[in-house]
This record gives sequence, C-alpha cells and structure tokens, in this order.
Amino acid sequence: MTKHEARLADYILSGYPQHLLESATAIAGKVGVSASTVVRFFAKLEYASLSEVQDEARLDLASKLTSPSQRAKLASKNKHSLSHVLERTLELDRENLSATIGAIDLKAFEALVDTLMRPETRRIYLVAAKNSSAVVHYLYTHLNMCLANVYALPTGTALADQLLWAKKDDVLLAITIRRYSRTVVQTAQHFRNLGSTIACVTDSPLAPVANLSNHRLLIHTSSTSPFDSYTAAFSLCNAIVAAVAIKRQREVKRSLKLGDRLWTEFGVFTQSS
Repeated sequence: MTKHEARLADYILSGYPQHLLESATAIAGKVGVSASTVVRFFAKLEYASLSEVQDEARLDLASKLTSPSQRAKLASKNKHSLSHVLERTLELDRENLSATIGAIDLKAFEALVDTLMRPETRRIYLVAAKNSSAVVHYLYTHLNMCLANVYALPTGTALADQLLWAKKDDVLLAITIRRYSRTVVQTAQHFRNLGSTIACVTDSPLAPVANLSNHRLLIHTSSTSPFDSYTAAFSLCNAIVAAVAIKRQREVKRSLKLGDRLWTEFGVFTQSS
C-alpha cells in the first residue's frame, strides 16, 4: 500500500461510514490526493466503482438501523436498474443463508429438536408478531403434520386466553426479528415464570427474548429493501421440520395418509393437484 493509499484508508476508517459516502472529489480534497487516486484505490480492492463500495456501506449501515423508515432513506439513494436489484437481493439472501449456517449453534439446534420430541413435552407453543407471524404460520403448518401437540398462538387480546392452561412441561418457540415485539417478550417472560423451556429464532444475541431463552438460534436478515429478509428464518424452520420428520418417519407417514383422506373429504385441492 502506498503512502497516499494508507492516508485514504486512515481517513475512511476514522469516519466510517460517513467519510466513505462522500464523493471521490470530496475524499480526495480532504486527504490531499487526486480523485483518480481514490478511484484506483477501490479498484485495487476489487470494487468496480466508488458507488459500488458506497452501496455496500449503506447496506451495512442499514443493517444497524431498527426502523424501516430510517432504512428507506438509505435505500432511496441507491438508483439501480431492476435487474441489479434482483441480482443483489438474491445475492444478499445467499449471503444470509451462508452466514446463518456459519453462525448456527448446532448444539442448540439439536437440543431444540430433542426438546420438541421428548415424551415429557406436553404442548409446543409457537409465537411471533407482525412480519414474523408468517414464519410461525409456515412452521405450524408443517410441524403439525409431524407432532400432535403443536399450537400457534394468536397475538392481541386473544393471546392471554390461549395461555390459560400453559404448564411447566410445555415448550415455547418464539420467532422475533427487530423491531422486537413487546407481545413476544411478554409471552416468553410468562413461560419463563412457569419454568418452561424456551427457544427462540432471532437476529441478535442482544434481542430481548434471547436472554429469556434456553436455546437460541441466530439468523441473518440483510436486505436491499427497507425491510428485513426472512429467507434464513424460513430456511431454519424448514430444517427444524426436516429434523423432526426424519426422527418420526413412521408417525409422519401415518399423519400424511390421514391428511390426504381429510383433504379429499373436504375438497381442499383442485382435481389437477
């Protein structure tokens, strides 16, 4: 690295990300080099342009913001073609999956699966709120085909009624992504008070529910839009279902046969299905 490049690096790191989001001319003027030196510096780092590295910095900054409206302000500064948005979105989801796999606590995953299947587990409650509710719906739909004691909790005023018969030998699986729902935290605290086992799928070890959980599974949620990506959350839930189904092959086979009869009886699917 040349002396000019070292000064550039020092300047950018001393005020990241704000310094990096300045124009090449502004950076060059403050460091005392030419704008072309700034461009060549990032080319050496294998960036096609300064705008590319600035987009990456905005994504990094957006990942640290909790409000979609705050992230929307950053996203609005990225002016790209639809093909670029599509490519970058899928690329980020691939990175989310890769980062989730790399960071997953395998012992926590195995402990969660074993807890769901243990004979002494009376009921399995699933809870989420807002955008995470779709993940619980997906998990419930499939886990219900594997286990007979799965319950998806509603949110709102009906939630308290559903906890009327909750006991110590029940299990709570909470799914919560920033901004963290107060309802989910209150539910986890209730089960903690009962002495129940709690597991969570969340995006940070600092999430309020993480501190209340016996088993924590962390996911990555980076996105090009103002909203978090739930791809890794759905994939992790898919892995939970797959693990339970593999361990309960005989029971799942029976439930699917019964399901087929019920679906036919109620005309759930079209004939072509």
